[in-house]
Amino acid sequence: MKSIAFISLLFTFVTLSGCDALKKTSNTTGGVFSLNGQWELTSNTPENTLIGSKVTVAPFISEARFNTIANNTQCFRDNDIKWKNIATNNNGGFLLNNLLSSCSTGSLNYQPATITVVNTNEIRLAGRNVNGQDNNQTWKRVTP
Repeated sequence: MKSIAFISLLFTFVTLSGCDALKKTSNTTGGVFSLNGQWELTSNTPENTLIGSKVTVAPFISEARFNTIANNTQCFRDNDIKWKNIATNNNGGFLLNNLLSSCSTGSLNYQPATITVVNTNEIRLAGRNVNGQDNNQTWKRVTP
């Protein structure tokens, strides 16, 4: 009887703990927010490229891949990983590596960036662009 109670308790703990990879794209600071889903770039300063591009953040893999690319001047390709190593931070947002360019053969140009949650359907990414300037992007959730 004790072993059944132990197994039941263990199962409950594992279920409530969740998977670490899922937690990386979900942040529960101040309420439940999930980065999972499709996002469209609506503003990109200072260069105004990629407006209208879409990425999909999939649960369990902590990355976002392009599924639509618009106004592309940085050699991005369909299915490139735009954001990788997504992890929650203590401020209710996310840390990640943001793909800046796919033009180099042999290696992709990623730079650290942060995502701030504006609301359930809007996020802001802050990082650097290919010229080393501050880069600010606004992404809106695409609803089916």
